[in-house]
Amino acid sequence: MAHRSPSPSPAPVDSIDLLAPSLCLNPDAIADLAPVQPSEHNLLPATFPTLSWSEQSSLHHNVSLGEKRLCYRHRPDLRSKRAADEFQLEELQQDIKLLPSQDQQIISHIWSLFGSAPASHRQLVLSGLLTQCCVPQLSFLSNHLQPLLRIDFLTILPPEISLRILSYLDATSLCHAAQVCKSWRRLADDDVVWHRMCEQHIGLKCTKCGWGLPLLEKKKVRAKRQEEVAQSQDRPLQIDTSPSSHPPSPSPSISPSSPSFPSRRRSASSDLETDSRSAKRARHDSRSPSPSFDTSDYPAPLFQSPVPPVKPEGTTKRRWKEIYSERLIVERNWRKRNYRVKQFRGHTDGVMCLQFDDSFLITGSYDNSVKVWNIETGECLRTLTGHALCVRALHFDEAKLITGSMDRTLKIWNYHTGQCIRTLQGHTDGVVTLDFDSRILASGSVDATIKIWNFATGQCSTLKGHNDLVNKVQIYKKDFLFSTSDDTTVKFWDIASRTCLQTFTGHVGRVQCLQTSGEALISILANRRHGKFAALEPASQDSNNAVVSRARATSPAYESSSSDSETRATRSIVVTGGLDNTLKIWDAETGACLNTLFGHEEGVWSLAFDKLRIVSGSLDKTIKVWDTESGECLYTLSGPEGPVTCVGLGDTKVVGGSADGSVFLWDYGARM
Repeated sequence: MAHRSPSPSPAPVDSIDLLAPSLCLNPDAIADLAPVQPSEHNLLPATFPTLSWSEQSSLHHNVSLGEKRLCYRHRPDLRSKRAADEFQLEELQQDIKLLPSQDQQIISHIWSLFGSAPASHRQLVLSGLLTQCCVPQLSFLSNHLQPLLRIDFLTILPPEISLRILSYLDATSLCHAAQVCKSWRRLADDDVVWHRMCEQHIGLKCTKCGWGLPLLEKKKVRAKRQEEVAQSQDRPLQIDTSPSSHPPSPSPSISPSSPSFPSRRRSASSDLETDSRSAKRARHDSRSPSPSFDTSDYPAPLFQSPVPPVKPEGTTKRRWKEIYSERLIVERNWRKRNYRVKQFRGHTDGVMCLQFDDSFLITGSYDNSVKVWNIETGECLRTLTGHALCVRALHFDEAKLITGSMDRTLKIWNYHTGQCIRTLQGHTDGVVTLDFDSRILASGSVDATIKIWNFATGQCSTLKGHNDLVNKVQIYKKDFLFSTSDDTTVKFWDIASRTCLQTFTGHVGRVQCLQTSGEALISILANRRHGKFAALEPASQDSNNAVVSRARATSPAYESSSSDSETRATRSIVVTGGLDNTLKIWDAETGACLNTLFGHEEGVWSLAFDKLRIVSGSLDKTIKVWDTESGECLYTLSGPEGPVTCVGLGDTKVVGGSADGSVFLWDYGARM
């Protein structure tokens, strides 16, 4: 009998052949299907008929070998990864060795015939075998076919499609996928997948899982501010100073008497008075550390911004998975209330204002001083003195600190050295609030007026409209301004035309605090019973419609229905707090009240918020943490022994100042 040699090994496979059909004629399959190959020791007996396929079938088979693409199970680049198949073949070899030699030869011959058969013949053989199988044998086939039909789809698909599939998984599933094998880990840890994950969660709430992660981008924000400061001279704010529309009025004189908070002030005209002729102008005198703001025919800039520092070179790029993990730890700390409390003591009287970044904490107090703290170590770096009465407001950036006091002045400081650069005078009563950007400074006073100071030109103009002291001002989108007052109203101003565009009414007590979302859009679950009853009181509908439309056009809103009683709105918002013990969330463009937050037992004195949380400080000696989207009170922070007069919010920190002179910091960024 002639010796039947094994089939030759296949030629190298072209890359196109790696796209596989469900059935293949690769000669390597014969090796898998025939664990016992014919040899000199296991030749078939003479009585066993020698079978072979016809010449036509063999020719068709040989042609198909050169044209047929490889299936998933027989791709050469994947054979080494199928450890399970190799283990099953070893078990099969052991079982065959237990059979008689002749039975082994017959089984080996049958497998060899099947392995060399064309595709159509294989299907006929299998169909015939299935018709002869009993139920136990069919059950055996079903159990063994299911795992064999599983494929590593991430390996055989193009990387772009695999990454797209993984981008639909949540973070937990991605971590599980990374534990399957090295190839899956390489794909599951790819920056493309985790960048999409960060886009869905960082700085906003994911619509699928409801989780949102903090930004943690203070350094990037500071770098952007430095660029804005450097370019601030390119776009000076043009404020209308035409005497025909707004005649100038005499500059208010400064009274030596001590300022106090009146319960009610006389009604002020809504017309704006121009102080270009009579307001005092600042002039820098190098011989004096804090020159007064004096008049001048050629007003000088209030503050010269230093050149921004050069960014360091060679910074390493972090992977997006590492960025996501870092923020996830912080968010879990927020949710589980894992924080470390730090206390700053040094003021001898109540702390009325504060601000912090990732390096400094600056506080102002009734003891007439301003303290600069190292926020990490708690060390008081320096104390700024110069105000004659208590410091009620402060705001700082990378270059300067501006403070407002009840002595009716504002002071510009270099808080890195403690030097007072300039003193601004113009209000006729104590300064309660201030805000500034790269171009202008806005200040609100007990005299019920708001003054706008231009850094570039040194000019000052006045906004009038409130009937009582102004508690809070904030610049909005560079050209507009919000203000709150003891007259229970919130006003929306156009700075360039110096007119009040809208008045938001709804609080029944004095409105003490306010913050806007600025350019950011915030997702809010607005209660529909609030959305229809926001009272709008335009200063002049005919003249202001164009300005209001321009303001609204810069902030598109997106709405989606979530339930019968609530609708999700993504828009610019304003959050206010008042002595009526409530916080209100307003649509910044329409003035509609989107939600009212109840929970404090006494008046709300201060607040701060971001896209995920609102924190509010109250006279009831507590700080409450709220969910920005739903308005739900998450929990209450306690610690101060006196009323909480000021709060600050960061990605990982909450800071609160109290009337007892203490400052508390809750740090959520530390690992527990």
